Amino acid sequence: MNAVHPGMKVILFGATGMVGQGCLRECLLDADVESVLAVGRSPTGQRHAKLREVLHDNFFDFSAIESQLADYDAASSASASLRSAWTRRPTVT
Repeated sequence: MNAVHPGMKVILFGATGMVGQGCLRECLLDADVESVLAVGRSPTGQRHAKLREVLHDNFFDFSAIESQLADYDAASSASASLRSAWTRRPTVT
């Protein structure tokens, strides 16, 4: 990370679940990641200079936090749980 190649700014949705915790850990450890914005229904419990959290419980409407989601380079969603993904499987008859 330098003036020519600034660090990446990442938004992570669902950073408290099994997959999201791993994604968050890797982002915080990566020297090429400048900052991480974790958006979720509950706090991550992590403290790190790169990390900022926004608690938000309506994942169908982001208008209340829209201004906080600007100027990021990447976004990742780890918010679907294995259980909810499993229950949405198509039924085979």
